[in-house]
Amino acid sequence: MRRYHLSKKKIKDIKNKIAMDIWVDGKFEMVEDDINLVLVDGTPAYFEREGIYYPTVLLLLNREYDENYVIVDMGAVKHVLNGANIFAAGIVDADRNIKEGDCVVIRDIKYRKPLAIGIAKMDGETMVQEKSGIAVESLHYYGDKIVNYS
Repeated sequence: MRRYHLSKKKIKDIKNKIAMDIWVDGKFEMVEDDINLVLVDGTPAYFEREGIYYPTVLLLLNREYDENYVIVDMGAVKHVLNGANIFAAGIVDADRNIKEGDCVVIRDIKYRKPLAIGIAKMDGETMVQEKSGIAVESLHYYGDKIVNYS
């Protein structure tokens, strides 16, 4: 594992490669391991996958963000928190502006807290209407090694 401070140029480069329009300022560090993490003030804020930086659930817990959301029923929560992909049958609501391939935030219906980050496999309208198939591929969830890093 390698941990180091990021230059202003590298921070700007990361900012241009984020999957969602969520940015925080602070002291930036990079942790290179089997997953590359960007720490902001010591907290995992972004993770890198295939050259794109995604926000972590920890970052989203402290932010209001009402775009690219997918709401799942309470029966799906246990599976989401174990890293499962999100099936359309468990989705009760979604941002209708989601397009296939977008980064999305998975939330539970009761508390509306972020549970996971994923990639949409269908658009938002279809997610709500369909009753079968994978709607979101899970990339990161509350309780995985990114969250446990903190």
